[in-house]
Amino acid sequence: MIDVTRRSAVGGLLIGSFAPAACSGAASSADQGSRGGRGNGLRPGRNWDGTAGSGGTAPAQSEVARGTLVPDERFIGGFSAAPGQWIHGEGIRITALGLPPQSADSSEINYFKEAVFYLEGNTVTVTDWSVNQTPVRMYDGRMAPQGSIGFSVEIGAGEGPVTAGDAILYCYLRGEHGLERRIELPLVINVDRSLDAKRPMRYVDPVDGDDSAAGTQAAPWRTIARGLTNRGVGNGGLLILTRAGRYVEDLNRLPGMGPIDNARVIEVKPAEGLRPDQVMITRTDRYLPDPRWGILARRVHFHGVTVDMSKFPRIMGVPGTQVGFFGCQLLDRERMYGERSAAGRSIGLNLFKGDPRQRDILPPLPYLGHGFYLLETLFEGAAPMAPRLYRNVTAKLTTDAFQGGPGYDDVVIDGYDAVIGEPAPIRLHLPPTLIVESVAREGQGHTAITVRDAGGLSPMKKIWDLQVRIVSGASAGPKPYQLFLADPVTRRIVVEGDLAGTLSPGDEIMCYAIFHVDFMQQGGVQRPNQRGMRNTTVFRYHAEGPTAQLFLTQGGVRLLPNSVITTNGTDFRIASPAGQNEILPDDILQLQGGGQPGEYRFVKSFDAASGSGVLLEPFSRDQTSAPVERAKTMTDFVMALSTLRKTGHGFEMGQFQHGHRNFLLAQNTFISEPNCLTFRSKLPGHGHRNHVQLFNLCTRIDADLPELPSWGLRIEHAQLLTGKPRGKFGRVREVALRFGEKQRYQPSRDLLRIGRKPLIPFDSFGNPVDADSPVGSLAV
Repeated sequence: MIDVTRRSAVGGLLIGSFAPAACSGAASSADQGSRGGRGNGLRPGRNWDGTAGSGGTAPAQSEVARGTLVPDERFIGGFSAAPGQWIHGEGIRITALGLPPQSADSSEINYFKEAVFYLEGNTVTVTDWSVNQTPVRMYDGRMAPQGSIGFSVEIGAGEGPVTAGDAILYCYLRGEHGLERRIELPLVINVDRSLDAKRPMRYVDPVDGDDSAAGTQAAPWRTIARGLTNRGVGNGGLLILTRAGRYVEDLNRLPGMGPIDNARVIEVKPAEGLRPDQVMITRTDRYLPDPRWGILARRVHFHGVTVDMSKFPRIMGVPGTQVGFFGCQLLDRERMYGERSAAGRSIGLNLFKGDPRQRDILPPLPYLGHGFYLLETLFEGAAPMAPRLYRNVTAKLTTDAFQGGPGYDDVVIDGYDAVIGEPAPIRLHLPPTLIVESVAREGQGHTAITVRDAGGLSPMKKIWDLQVRIVSGASAGPKPYQLFLADPVTRRIVVEGDLAGTLSPGDEIMCYAIFHVDFMQQGGVQRPNQRGMRNTTVFRYHAEGPTAQLFLTQGGVRLLPNSVITTNGTDFRIASPAGQNEILPDDILQLQGGGQPGEYRFVKSFDAASGSGVLLEPFSRDQTSAPVERAKTMTDFVMALSTLRKTGHGFEMGQFQHGHRNFLLAQNTFISEPNCLTFRSKLPGHGHRNHVQLFNLCTRIDADLPELPSWGLRIEHAQLLTGKPRGKFGRVREVALRFGEKQRYQPSRDLLRIGRKPLIPFDSFGNPVDADSPVGSLAV
């Protein structure tokens, strides 16, 4: 969430240039109709009839590079708005966020040139950054500026005979070099409120309502579910929650009623004057009728409500769902660190053991086939891993602040404040604790514990994040001990250290794994047909916690055994005795033998039927049946104006492990001890291409091996507070870190200055920055 008390009201009015842009597909669209500019606004053209796309055909994305700096990379960006959003009233601005790619082998910096907006036949070109001052309702009911930093345009009513209806807003993002990116956003334009009179409107009263009633104000329904069916409020309807209190949603499906494939978003809003904390969507039991809250409307936006996530372990919808939460609270405070004992002690999360009804389900929002959007929303407890948009989101007591997964594409983070108290323990057994039967000293100073009943204990061998805690007895306390071995057959657990003198039969212990709290993670990519994170735009992301890794990007997915590669320039063929491999664009192929072991290239295309494909670039020499391996990548990623801070002192602080393509970090502050960002190349398939870090402040950048990746890595105009100099214009200093109000990092005035025009002329709070500002995300 933006700290509006610290942000200056900068940016003012956006300056809109209405001159056609040279060499621009979108500029030619200006000739299709008037440009629809009203000062700094944009409205649908005269041919628009209220249906999306009727105002004119938007130009295709240009495939002609504007320069030669990075000819094969595309600008990265997205909209800071939910698709299908209603535009009620004047003054609503939509912001496009984005940054151009940067060359890995050039001292030039590619600056953003313009954003060309196209709306139903009209176009406007925006060349100046601004701070979006559109007031939005926060999760506590107060109004605050939206705060998005990017290229904004104000949406107006249609200029022709039709002034309201469905439209598609396009934006063409361009820099001085590289390929254009086109992004699009469906909207419902109701600026003059002319749709209100024709809009379906129904009411819900959880006390006096009846789902067999008509749903009118005089005869309201009892449940929200009734309004979100094919016999509910209808396409684009407004569902009013009439009174404060608990809205109990025990039935996902009502008799005789099914899903509604609504093209226009249904809005669910409390009656005027009700605060989000006064309207609670809940149910009577966490597992009735099952652990899912099923939303049957395909497109629905909830405004100003609280969702009791302790009773909804998972929110689900039909495939293609678009569900938005605007100014809402999603709360699961009791279960963040798992169930608690009668004494109030956490007994850890159970994700794998026993009947599904005995498990804690994370995350509550699924990855695949659904679109969830969080705007000005509080998320307390659990893990908000799956939304497509985070705008001014506050996350407290969370686990992974943002985690990608298979199919994670076109994600925008624009203002995300995550505070992580501690890692969540994941139990390795079904019962809360195991009872000690006997204790004996092991060799090398370790302790062997035999328990009375293994209780579904998982077989485990030592990894650093497996731990044992003594829950009852003379040695009970919060101190964890390293778990070396867990054998459910013999009921034997080996623990680091000598506990034989303090542990006694009858004492209780808990075996668990640490739920790593990672600020940014590519997870869930485990199969050949899954792609890594793509098209991810992250601005104004603030997160801190004691055990969080800043990044953890891993995607090792092996090829079939004994796979070999034969190449002819960029053409390649993969063969394996076990059958045909499945390879996706952006996968990395790394040579495991031959004359160039360790060389890696990115896949441009692949045909599984023939086993042949095309590489983005050729290996240094052609290959003949060379052993090869593969990894998944994170591609088309930008992170800017963000501060990630690890407050603890564990040794894993952040890993760039597998390939990053078109990966740009700019004007960020990454703080942790003793390391900060670590490049690892221990697994097959590792590699980076066009991985660029500009104007960042980091406590340290290092590699497990003596050298950082040398191909496609650029660290420039960055400041490292310890470690070795990295990059042509990087500089190292020993500096004591200072933290001010709310533990925000405070850069000292004598730190390295940006030294040239910054990519973004604002810090993450909207304060202007220039070449004399310190590197990192915050101005002094």
